[in-house]
Amino acid sequence: MEVYKTIFATWRSQVDSYWQRSNYFAAFGTAAIAGSWYLVNRSAMPDLGASLLLSMLGIWLTIVWYRSNKKTHMYVRHWWDSLGRIEQRLRIAPSDFAQQLELGQEEQHQRQGGIPYRSLIQNVPMMFFVMWTALFLTAVVRMACPLCR
Repeated sequence: MEVYKTIFATWRSQVDSYWQRSNYFAAFGTAAIAGSWYLVNRSAMPDLGASLLLSMLGIWLTIVWYRSNKKTHMYVRHWWDSLGRIEQRLRIAPSDFAQQLELGQEEQHQRQGGIPYRSLIQNVPMMFFVMWTALFLTAVVRMACPLCR
């Protein structure tokens, strides 16, 4: 039972760190997008250049965020599967938290269809990637076309 408690605590800490990291990325990304949006809408060349550089940095940070999410998901999944295996060995049904939740989610997904939760979570950095790319392209077009300023 002590091993179960330890693995559960490890799983929980991985989930908590995942959410904390994602919140930091999202908050920083939102503020940086707002700043880049402000700069790209100005007509001065230094502002457009700053927006271009900021959007390149934003694209890079979003890729880091996406990869970090994927890696953390692997850790969370590893510890979650470990919980399930220990629950089977301990034979604690119907109090087997991980197994019951896993079965419930599978049944709900089969009934309702749709996109799995882990895919939805990974779509958040992808939305930021699209916004950064749009800002990058806007800055490039505005720099290249004097009439677009």
